[in-house]
Amino acid sequence: MKLGIILLIGGIGVQIHAANTVAVLEISPKSELENVSITEIRHLTDELRRQAVLALPTQGYTVLTRDNLIALIPPDEEEAKCLAESCAVDIGRAIGAEYISQGGIGSFANELSLSIELYETMSGKLLGSIVMESNDIKGLLTAIREQAPALFAGITTNTDLKIENQKLDNPQPSIPSPQPEPSPSKKIRTSTWIAIGLDVLGAAAIGYGIYQQNQKDKLYKDYKNNLQESTLKKANDAQDFRDIGFIAGGVLLGAGIAVHIWF
Repeated sequence: MKLGIILLIGGIGVQIHAANTVAVLEISPKSELENVSITEIRHLTDELRRQAVLALPTQGYTVLTRDNLIALIPPDEEEAKCLAESCAVDIGRAIGAEYISQGGIGSFANELSLSIELYETMSGKLLGSIVMESNDIKGLLTAIREQAPALFAGITTNTDLKIENQKLDNPQPSIPSPQPEPSPSKKIRTSTWIAIGLDVLGAAAIGYGIYQQNQKDKLYKDYKNNLQESTLKKANDAQDFRDIGFIAGGVLLGAGIAVHIWF
């Protein structure tokens, strides 16, 4: 009969193929139950699916809805019994779900008893199960809200373990250590460039001083010829600029020599 259900599922036009897909099958009665309707049992299943959605990260996990699984409703009582007892893993593999949950409701010691099991379909491994008892359906609904989150949270733990095992089985290639920098002797030292820069600036400053010296001499000569105060002032300014150029040039050249010697 398992084969019959697998063939039934295999005939569905579009199968589900998504990473970390979780299928929550309809909770099925294990025996005749008084004062419990199919509608109430479906409500328990809906709450179980809702808790799966809340317990799992929104990114990377898909919980199938009743509409996704409606084609899996068995057409007769014999296949329904097979589904309730032992076919959940086969159904999960057939539809491409990585995880599948099945539940059964019955009676025990004059109380309602609900058991939920969660499997990894590829390995058939039982990831966890919970059993709840209550005097009525409402009590089972409350129990699902309290216990189901921890059950479905086990899926993420199982996924993390698989990732860690994959890393151990396929270690990443080691990254080669960076090669050492070329020896400083093969490069021009930074201090040499600093000294050269100071020398250039010093030479430029002295050149500016010489230019101002020539301007001063020319202006003094003109002043002697025309005795204009403005010409004398320009000559004095040129002398001041000459002095500044010579002083700055001397300081910069001295600093350059010092860098050459000390570094």
